[in-house]
Amino acid sequence: MKKFLLMAVMAIMTLGASAQSWYAGGQVTFGRTTESASGIKSTQVTVLPELGYNVTDNFALGAILGASYRKSGGEEKTVFKVNPYARYTYFSSERVDLFVDGGVDFGIGRAHGHTAVEYGIGFRPGVALNLSEKFSLVAHVGFLGYQGGNRPAKNNGAPENWGLDLNSNNLMFGFYYHF
Repeated sequence: MKKFLLMAVMAIMTLGASAQSWYAGGQVTFGRTTESASGIKSTQVTVLPELGYNVTDNFALGAILGASYRKSGGEEKTVFKVNPYARYTYFSSERVDLFVDGGVDFGIGRAHGHTAVEYGIGFRPGVALNLSEKFSLVAHVGFLGYQGGNRPAKNNGAPENWGLDLNSNNLMFGFYYHF
């Protein structure tokens, strides 16, 4: 048992030796739209801080924890989100990294007096522009997988779809600080 424990500790130390360790960052969005036909105004604010750990040069584990608020007409919805993911970097140069995140999305909130639950599983391709050793700009585009929710979530605008979704609504920008 002692030998097994010693080998496990050595394996974890070896994996962590070549990676850049921890990174933190996230995304913040704000949007306001007015529907031309009805004149209904919608406001959306999202704050999604992110924390991750580079296990190796090509593999990382991370999680996004945050909240999203939307007000459309007289209806309001706040959703608290938890999105753990595993990241595989398939191309890396001095300035650019190409990667894909595989993860699970989970969100819970209130809609029309009921508990609204949103969920999903899938892949998001991305690119990181390494500005320096400590800072990176990150963009995700698209989604391949499944997204859904319970009835109160769907009645309040949560999508239910599966497949490949490549459009400008799935373009997300963020930043990372590596430490």
